[in-house]
Amino acid sequence: MALIRRINKKRFIYSFAGVIIISGLIFGSSVYAQNTLNPTELSHFFVPFPAGKVMRPMTVNKPDGGTIFVRPMVINVDQRGILKRIFNPGVEGLSTHWLDNIDTKPHRIGMKFSNVTVEIEWNVNAGIPWDPETRTFKEAIGPGERIPDVGIDWLFFFPPEVRAQDVWYNGSLIVYDADTNGNLTIIPVKFQKGASK
Repeated sequence: MALIRRINKKRFIYSFAGVIIISGLIFGSSVYAQNTLNPTELSHFFVPFPAGKVMRPMTVNKPDGGTIFVRPMVINVDQRGILKRIFNPGVEGLSTHWLDNIDTKPHRIGMKFSNVTVEIEWNVNAGIPWDPETRTFKEAIGPGERIPDVGIDWLFFFPPEVRAQDVWYNGSLIVYDADTNGNLTIIPVKFQKGASK
């Protein structure tokens, strides 16, 4: 009888410990999933306009004499952390806080991605009005000025059949003049497995 009680007591302790551990994992993963991506998992970059087609890393001049570094965005998804790969493998993100007019005249800009084959969520906050339908800013940005208080996150949602491929997305972020529709800056964007392909 005492042996049965000890066995039942051990089962209870192991079961209770198991419930606590699993509950912790479930809670932790739900908090992680709710936040989708933390800022360190978003790839940040500068977006000067007009900068033409950005085919290699380069420095562009600002009207005030300063410079801005801009480059094609090639994201190696294999370099993401283990928790990201386990809990959120199908979401990748880009972010900018720097949209700078390097021209000598004002531009009211719009943005779009080329070659879109997956869902992209746009999260745009700025100190000037933004139209989410047309994906354009409603006010022009003066020469040498930066869009004030801007924060743009783009979340790319990659389904399993896309994640099975070596290249998940190969397109460009296009910044264009919203009044003339002329392209100002084209920054290639590529999400891929491994080093440059």
